[in-house]
Amino acid sequence: MKIKVTSPGRVNLIGEHTDYNGGYVLPCALNLSINMCFEINNKESHVKTDLGYSMTFNINAPYKKSSIHWENYVFGVIEELKKIKSDLNNFSCNIKSTLPSGSGISSSSALVCGLIKGLSILNNINLNNSKIINLSRNVEHYYIGLLGGIMDQYTILNARENKAILLNCNDLKTKYIDIEFGDLEILLLDTNIKHNLASTEYNTRVKECKQALKTINRVNNKKHENLSMVSLEEINDAKNDLSINQFKRAVFVYNENGRAIKSAELIEKNDLSEFGKLMYQSHEGLKNNYEVSCNELDFLVNQTKKIDGVIGARMMGGGFGGCTVNLIKSNEIPDVVSKIKESYKSNFGINLKAIIAKPGSGIKVFRN
Repeated sequence: MKIKVTSPGRVNLIGEHTDYNGGYVLPCALNLSINMCFEINNKESHVKTDLGYSMTFNINAPYKKSSIHWENYVFGVIEELKKIKSDLNNFSCNIKSTLPSGSGISSSSALVCGLIKGLSILNNINLNNSKIINLSRNVEHYYIGLLGGIMDQYTILNARENKAILLNCNDLKTKYIDIEFGDLEILLLDTNIKHNLASTEYNTRVKECKQALKTINRVNNKKHENLSMVSLEEINDAKNDLSINQFKRAVFVYNENGRAIKSAELIEKNDLSEFGKLMYQSHEGLKNNYEVSCNELDFLVNQTKKIDGVIGARMMGGGFGGCTVNLIKSNEIPDVVSKIKESYKSNFGINLKAIIAKPGSGIKVFRN
């Protein structure tokens, strides 16, 4: 039996760094994906990518962390599946991708979700989407060291074409929002600054938010389960007990949750100019209060403010590199991209990559 899994990337329109704080996000799947072809191999396991990477191993050998970063995604998936079924089949997997890595569009979660989906089918393990999400998060937490939330995995598994998902990451309540933007397109501008989130300040932000929540609960005699349940009044009441950074992180999370909810309403009303303003506000918050932006991202967002055809822009993803997400008039894209590429190259000596993001559907499985 051969199995093909198509696992998409993710674009987050707004609601950044709120998922692991139990807040609101507004993502959609991307029409770019990681494509994986699986089949059982009785002798040993082979994983090969179109980037020239490959690995060979026995699936039932004891786990050992690899010094090669991407291999730990594969080993992590296998170890999590072994907790469900100890005797797994060796397999071969060929991976081809149209999804750039390190760009903040969730290539790692697409890889992990796709591997779990394919290997679970090969081994007759019945997993629903909720279980795949939990296993995927375990892989990133315990084998990669990234303390992220569930937005990426949820989107990859549950997305619908031409729809965004207003997702409450605390209770997983979901509302699908039509995103027919008419003469506007979602344009991603990739800084080409590649980042490994586990080695950046990402995990520090997670810890700062947990520390802020603990202090806010103590001061206000509350038992909130996550930072998104906290009111602005409670944050201000605890200000003197919070570090400057903890206070700034908490204020950002409160404001970003409000922006995500409001953005969904504005998109439903087709009030895209107001939505664009919230995108810019989100970037300012990520830059100044959450402090996860960088010079390259700020430059790209600031450049768009000089261009009439751009409705809104902000950094997207974990930060410290990756992409900006831009809402732009379709007929302006060639001229805008040309101008920004030139100025970006002039300022940073780096080639900018532009990606027109078409909202796609979630993970797909094909059997033959």
